[in-house]
Amino acid sequence: MNLAMKKIIYSISTIMVLFTLVSCEKQLMTYEGKPSIYFNEAGKQLIYGSDVNTDSINISFSLVKGTDSIQKVILATTGAMSTADRAYRLEVDPASTAIAGKHYDALPTAFFIKKNQIKDTIQVKIHRTADMLTNSYVLYLNLVENENFSIEMKDKVINAATGKRMSFIKYKIIISDILKKPTRWLDTYFGSFSRKKLFLICDYLNITPAYLDTSISVAEMNAFGKLMQRYLNEQKAGGNIIYDEDGTAMIMGVSVQ
Repeated sequence: MNLAMKKIIYSISTIMVLFTLVSCEKQLMTYEGKPSIYFNEAGKQLIYGSDVNTDSINISFSLVKGTDSIQKVILATTGAMSTADRAYRLEVDPASTAIAGKHYDALPTAFFIKKNQIKDTIQVKIHRTADMLTNSYVLYLNLVENENFSIEMKDKVINAATGKRMSFIKYKIIISDILKKPTRWLDTYFGSFSRKKLFLICDYLNITPAYLDTSISVAEMNAFGKLMQRYLNEQKAGGNIIYDEDGTAMIMGVSVQ
């Protein structure tokens, strides 16, 4: 091998070594700059086919019997963990219509990502109130930049045609008790729908409104409708006519008469 060839091989080897060192250095680079904070439900990695990203949640008391609800709101951060607690800022947006102390418990005044963690969970306690029967209320939560976290991840377009965006730093909690007709309710078995009838059925048969919304079968509806009509007939025969919300005697559907 002549001297010229040796020089060429040496030069190529040197370049390869330098390239390898630069590549390793890039791989070992850590996150630079202030970490960002965002609402986890908007920015989380989707694992299952049913998973979705969202910047809002709808809480309805209409098909439950409880008077309170706990809504967990998860915050996540970019970057590495810290060996110390890190404060972050979360504020209730003035545009909120839900009232602290009435529709929900006032939130804490300080929030922290605990040491060796990259997430935090806030538990918002929501109260069922009489005014929710006719009105929906909204609680907006905003993330605000502070000395520990930026809010560079603001939003993203989720519908190119309409320009609709999903926010990473504003979370909307919609609260109501406006009654909806259960999804699986069939008038032919249960008759016309009303709140009074719904809760009478649930109390008498010891089932939940949610069961009528998601799980009941047609065969069960037929059986339940017949049981309820028999109960109503017995009450009427005993002199206790059960009236529906419109003032008429309550009856079940035509298929169970």
